[in-house]
Amino acid sequence: MKRIMLLGATGSIGQQTLEIIEHYPERFSLYGATAKTNVEQLMAIVMRHQCKVVAIEETYRTLFNETQFYPLEALSTLVEELPKDVVIVNALVGSVGLRPTVTALLNHRDVLLANKETLVVGGEIIAPLMKRSRGRLIPIDSEHSALRECLRGRKLKDVEKVVITASGGSFRDYSRKQLKKVTLKDALKHPNWTMGAKITIDSATLMNKVFEVIEAHYLFQLPYDKIEAVIHKESVVHGLIYYKDGNIMTHMGPADMRIPIVSALQDEDVLTYRSFFDLTKLRTLHFQRIDSAQYPLFDLGMAVAKKKGLHVVTMNAANEAAVDLFLRKKINFLTIETIIYDCLDRFENDKEITLDSVIEHDQEVKKYVYQEYLGGV
Repeated sequence: MKRIMLLGATGSIGQQTLEIIEHYPERFSLYGATAKTNVEQLMAIVMRHQCKVVAIEETYRTLFNETQFYPLEALSTLVEELPKDVVIVNALVGSVGLRPTVTALLNHRDVLLANKETLVVGGEIIAPLMKRSRGRLIPIDSEHSALRECLRGRKLKDVEKVVITASGGSFRDYSRKQLKKVTLKDALKHPNWTMGAKITIDSATLMNKVFEVIEAHYLFQLPYDKIEAVIHKESVVHGLIYYKDGNIMTHMGPADMRIPIVSALQDEDVLTYRSFFDLTKLRTLHFQRIDSAQYPLFDLGMAVAKKKGLHVVTMNAANEAAVDLFLRKKINFLTIETIIYDCLDRFENDKEITLDSVIEHDQEVKKYVYQEYLGGV
């Protein structure tokens, strides 16, 4: 029986992880769960699974008298004090996911990682930890899970390049002129995937693909010139690896996030999971290069990623705050781009970063965005 500590239990990945846990009661149990503010949903989860540990805002402490309680700012302490056999699933949204991951690796614990920002803003901190830690980072992400599967039985030194695919998001067939008038409701209608609100918006700007390239760079220890991203509207092929010997390993499957969750949770004994995928109904598969004019944030993001340092933190924090403002209907869709460009111009880069400097800079950038743009269309 594998016991699981689920960080971010009420989000999209958290909810799908719970479905898998409940589907395999003989293999998994929920040891603990966290949420940001959704207290009613968290209470239901804790009661249903008889959780031992819970974390949410301090305000709600009295609602969890029979459970070991941690305030959200003490997530690292929670991780540090977990029993050694408990596996951590980090499904948090945003840079808040970095510190618990660092703590887990310092304590030689495995982290099943769905939190993109851990490697986006903290990759330079995480990379040396991964070499020293007995803990592993196991990706819960369709693209990185696909690459991990394609690497089974092969060696990284034999890889020529890897390719991750992008659906193109909700506005992939829109002109720049049309983007000026899109609404939040339009943006949240992803053509292929059912995901959380933030990642759905990041998919529309292609910022999520910037993040995924950065993640692949650190997860698989590959230089950026060996990582490519392409538009693939069908979302059937999730990742490809070109090997030096001419073979190309391709991972195909339905747009179902439960598959990478199962892949991350299972050990040597493969779990039986049925997800409908009829190959005979595929008539065509399309692949195309990313259009810089349609997705300017992708080229910008890759340039920033290669520079490394605090500029990557600036980009992520600006995007996080901008998407939040868009989700709250305070800015229009294209203003997300404006905010990111503005912050990269305003804040200087620094190649030398620490965990504290990353967290501090993240908060500084977000504070600027909210002061400058809140209330703005």
